[in-house]
Amino acid sequence: MEATVFISHGSRNEHGNNVFVTFIEKVISTGKSPYASYGFLENARPSIFEAVEACILKGASSITVVPVLLLPGIHASVDIPEELERVRQKYSDIKIYYGQPIGINEKILEIVMDRLKKHSFKGMDSETILLVGHGSRDPLAADEFEKLAERVRKDVQSNVDTAYITTQPFYGEKILVSQSSSRIYILPFLLYTGGFTAKIEETVKNVLIQHPEKEIVLCEPVGFDDRLGGVLLQRVDEARPR
Repeated sequence: MEATVFISHGSRNEHGNNVFVTFIEKVISTGKSPYASYGFLENARPSIFEAVEACILKGASSITVVPVLLLPGIHASVDIPEELERVRQKYSDIKIYYGQPIGINEKILEIVMDRLKKHSFKGMDSETILLVGHGSRDPLAADEFEKLAERVRKDVQSNVDTAYITTQPFYGEKILVSQSSSRIYILPFLLYTGGFTAKIEETVKNVLIQHPEKEIVLCEPVGFDDRLGGVLLQRVDEARPR
């Protein structure tokens, strides 16, 4: 029996984890796998080992694991594979295939543009977009993030820039140096809402207190948008051997 396991990072915020579960259960209901489940890298249960082992105990002989992450990075390339290696050591006869993160694609671009347009974004040269990512020690994550910025630039006349929460260049610094004559749209390139989105909101408030001349619009994060479901199912098909 083939099985599929979708792995999310997990949030310290229980509501965020519940949002993911609702989203991924909908994805599972539209997929073709006879058995599918989900797990978390940290902060929630089931763990990766528990989720994969549950499939094995139900009779799965091959399991496709797909990381529900927006970009490649340490979590996708190191942390999740290390947990899967633990499974392989205990169940050496089980075939485990590993897929790619969501990545930059037309659906992601569509969601980003929708988040901007919801706040009356026109794509004019008097507007600036600041895409804010989490940040990663893996340079591949930054490369992919810049690909997104380049894709957006092709569709708008606005200035499009990138910044991060945990690594340089920091988004707060980019906001401060932005031109006061330009309306700046900040778009958190994140799946989960919670601590990081609250931090961005607080930063924006503080900047506006110090610089009331600035016009800053904080958009909704990418989030677990239903349109990502099809991308995840595509990642499942890509990971399985032909």
